[in-house]
Amino acid sequence: MLDRYGYLSEVGTDIAVPTWKENPQPLQELFTQFCVNPPPDKVPLPSKGRKIQRVQRRFQLKGRVTDMYSRLLAELRWCFVELENRWLEKELLSEPGDIFYLELQEIRQLVEQQRLEQVRKPTSQSLAKDSLKALIGQRRSQLERDHQLKTVPFLVYGQEPLSPVVSSSDLLNSQALRGIGASPGQAEGRVRIVRNLAQMAEINQGTILVVPYTDSGWSPLLARAGGLIAEVGGRLSHGAIVAREYRIPAVMDVRDATTLLQDGQQVRIDGQQGIVEILS
Repeated sequence: MLDRYGYLSEVGTDIAVPTWKENPQPLQELFTQFCVNPPPDKVPLPSKGRKIQRVQRRFQLKGRVTDMYSRLLAELRWCFVELENRWLEKELLSEPGDIFYLELQEIRQLVEQQRLEQVRKPTSQSLAKDSLKALIGQRRSQLERDHQLKTVPFLVYGQEPLSPVVSSSDLLNSQALRGIGASPGQAEGRVRIVRNLAQMAEINQGTILVVPYTDSGWSPLLARAGGLIAEVGGRLSHGAIVAREYRIPAVMDVRDATTLLQDGQQVRIDGQQGIVEILS
């Protein structure tokens, strides 16, 4: 299984995230959950008719494109990881993952510097190493501070923005949120906020999954949920397409959904109208 799907990860578009081949624990936990609580059988869509077959072919094409894109990103990550391992041996970097705090141009400069290291003085080499570690430490600290933000500004440009206030222009009233109806149908259940695959336990047909976004690695979660609410995405986003394939209602582009909603709240979603009604 890892030989076939090991190139996937929790966030397929972020090469800083280890793939399942490197860290199989999330995949193993996912299989354990499937054995304990298997997803219900979905009623297959009809396969006859020219229009249906044409749509299915396009879905299959999109799947192949996504698969190729994910494989290329995984290969790119593994190239950087190999380069990082060599720099860890030379103590240019302090710990695994440091290379992903550098920009591509900085990595290229460091490669060139290593090529010419034999003609450089040890003192200048040491200074370059110290400044590199300081730069990585600064960026790591900035990322940790950014993780403390409950919501992300809609647009960041220029100077560092102020911490955003939790609000939503999509709030219809105190008991309803509006987004984009992406997969038709209605579902009622309890909110389960999931920000990463490590929080995937206790998901069943009575669960309305609330996520910041969806990626290819999240598909097994949708197979077990009763409905989907996502902070970003539209009708052609990955989560919306998978939700339609699994025949579960989905509402996308509900801003601040992971903050405005809480675990355990009873909600009703309308995947046609794009409305999330808070019942409890």
